[in-house]
Parts: sequence; C-alpha cells; structure tokens
Amino acid sequence: MGKRRGNKEGSVVKRKTCRACKKITSSSNNENLILCRVCGAELPKEGTWMAQATTGFDPKTGKAKRRTFYGKTRKEAVEKMQDVLHDLKDGVYIEPSTCTFGEWLDKWLFEYKKGKLKTHTFESYETLINVHIKPALGGLLMAKIQANQLQEFYNQKLKDGRSDGKGGLSTRMVRYLHAVIRQALQQAVKEGLLPRNMADATEPPTIKSKQMRPLTEEELLIFLGEAKEDRLFAAYVLAATTGLRRGELLGLCWDCVNLDQGVVTVRRQLIPLKKQLVLEETTKSKSSKRAVSLSDDAIRELKAHKTSQEKEKRWLNSAVYLDQNLVFAREDGTYLDPSEFTKRFQRHLKRANLPKVRLHDLRHTHASLLLARGIHPKVVQERLGHSSISMTLDLYSHLTQGMQEAAATSLNGLMDNKKIKDSKI
Repeated sequence: MGKRRGNKEGSVVKRKTCRACKKITSSSNNENLILCRVCGAELPKEGTWMAQATTGFDPKTGKAKRRTFYGKTRKEAVEKMQDVLHDLKDGVYIEPSTCTFGEWLDKWLFEYKKGKLKTHTFESYETLINVHIKPALGGLLMAKIQANQLQEFYNQKLKDGRSDGKGGLSTRMVRYLHAVIRQALQQAVKEGLLPRNMADATEPPTIKSKQMRPLTEEELLIFLGEAKEDRLFAAYVLAATTGLRRGELLGLCWDCVNLDQGVVTVRRQLIPLKKQLVLEETTKSKSSKRAVSLSDDAIRELKAHKTSQEKEKRWLNSAVYLDQNLVFAREDGTYLDPSEFTKRFQRHLKRANLPKVRLHDLRHTHASLLLARGIHPKVVQERLGHSSISMTLDLYSHLTQGMQEAAATSLNGLMDNKKIKDSKI
C-alpha cells in the first residue's frame, strides 16, 4: 500500500523507467511499480521520487501552475517542494518560468551572500555580476540555461572580455566568473528551481599563473639606491626583506612592530573598497597571520622612518594629522592608496632604467633571494604566509633546481674506493 501524503505536501509519487520499452511508470503505491504499465515487463528496483505542488494560477487561463521536484529519496523530493511552499507563504518565491538569470543573481547575491562574505569579496562578486555576467547572460530564463551558453560565455571572455575593450580576460578571472555562476546555480538546484547545475557540464579554462619577474640582487640594489630619498623608502626595504603583501605592508601598525626584538607581526591588511579604504583586522588566510623576523637593514630603516614620521606629526600638529598608528601613511596620517603606492614604486623603476615589474614581484624577489642562499623552503613558506610548503615549492620550483644540484654535489665522493676499503678493515 502506498504511503499517504503529509499535510500540504502536494502529490508525491515514485517513478521507474522500464528497461524494455523505456517508458516511465509512476505511482505512490509500490504494488503498481512491479510491472511496466505499457509493456508489462518487470520494472527495476531503483527509481526516483517526484513531488508536485501548485505554486499559483495563470492569470490568462485560470489554470493552476504546477512545479515538479525530483529526488533520490522521498524525503529529498518533499523537502525541495516544501522549501518552495515556504517561499510562497513568505512571499519570496520566484516563478522559474519567468525568473531570469539576472534576477536570480541579484536575489542570490543579496539574500545568500551579503553578510557572509568579507566586504571586499562581496564587492568583487557584485562587480563581476554587473560588469560581465548580467550583460551577457542576465536575460536568459533560469529554466532555459544551457551548458553550451555558459561555455560560449567563458570562451568569449577569454578572447575579448575586458570591459575597456583591450583584449581578453585572464584565465584566473574567467575561472572566478565560473565560480560565481556555479555557486548561484547550485543554490537554485538546492531550492528545486533547477534539476541540475549546468555549470558542472562546462570546461572553464585552466588557470595560467602570471609570469613572475623577481628583481635580481643587483637590480634590487640599483632600485633601492634610486629610491633612497623617498619618504617611503623603508616600505620598499621591508617589502624586499620580509615578503609582505601590499595590503599587509600598508596595513601594518606600530603595535605590530617590535624593533627591539626585530620582529613584525602580520595581522591586518588594508583593503581598497569601492568608496573607501578599510583597515581589516584579518589577513588573506589563516596562515597569513604570522611573525616575521627583520634584517638589520629593515630595523635600521624602520627606526629612521619612525623618527621622520614623528617630525611630520609635530609639523602638522594633532589638529591636522590623523594618527592611526600606521607605519606607512600619507603625510597627514591617512591611508596610502594601494594603486598609487604601486605607481610610486614603478616610477622609481623607470628612473633607474629597470624592467617594469609589479610591486608584488618584490615578494617574489624576497623568496628568490632566500632560496638562492640555501634557506629551507619551509622557512620561506612561513615568512610568506603560504598555506602549505607545496604552494611555495610549486611557485618557485625553477629556483629550487639549484638546491637539487647542490644536494647531489654534496654526495660526490661518497663511495670513494679508499673509503670503502677503509670501512672493511
């Protein structure tokens, strides 16, 4: 005997597909699911559950609108249906036949992600959706989204997807777009709005890391010589001798600098948001919170920088200088704009006739110098705040080849004939 439906469940049946004629037999009564209703062949033991509920009425015809939900178990199908019935009751239900992908993205972003994501991550999602995804895919009906449409979108973005019209997006950015799309569609699947996530059927590009270009030791010294008179000279020295990220460097406060012990503690980062700069009491990842030992050069330049900063404070007085205890700030104590700091760094490179590299490449320069000096990769990992040593080894595998050769060379002569003969005595 079939299981009775619960109160306000709608209709719930089990479906089995006949292996002989491929027709579907549906029933809430297991006794009716033994033989195929079309050809009489024995039905398989496996099947899926289907739940249906009325979600409204067509204003033109007056006919009921029915939604169908599928699940591997009865409970799964019913739960999907009940989620929609709850939304109907609360007045937040979106009709899948009329809901566009753009409408769903807005609902997903503001109802499911806002408050759970860090502010800068939320803003990056919002930008990707408004600048890239909605203009291309926002008008599609949710129920009509196909994998090939998503794939074409990824391919187009790789080819000429930049908003300024200057070529395609990077593989990393397209993967980021794919991640946002997949998350939004997965939520729709959870709610029973879609039977499957079409993003899972696509092949987003493999991420190709940007070619790093660390400065050589000679180039670094030339750069530092050119930037010697810059009021932020200590920032360049600290970046090259500690490997701090730009946000970590510009978010560093004096309470995290111990010049007596020669250590800086990384626990904040300066984040550029759409309308302001924010000092967050968080780091990029758990492993990014770390203590980094300072070189003698870094300690000396930080002491000199602190003395100069105190003079700036006295010159402007407390009515003008906004003291936020920042190590590196503008002349009035306010946050340094990260992009302006990068441009400042690259102007020094240009004046010194050095290759144009990213500020982030000072971080790679730090790692390169350490590995070239035979420092163990584990120590390099800890100084950089990488989540694992494998990440460090993958990034700098081309630099560790010399360590491999040195390791092999250290074993030269191990099996010297004389040593072998002496060991037998």
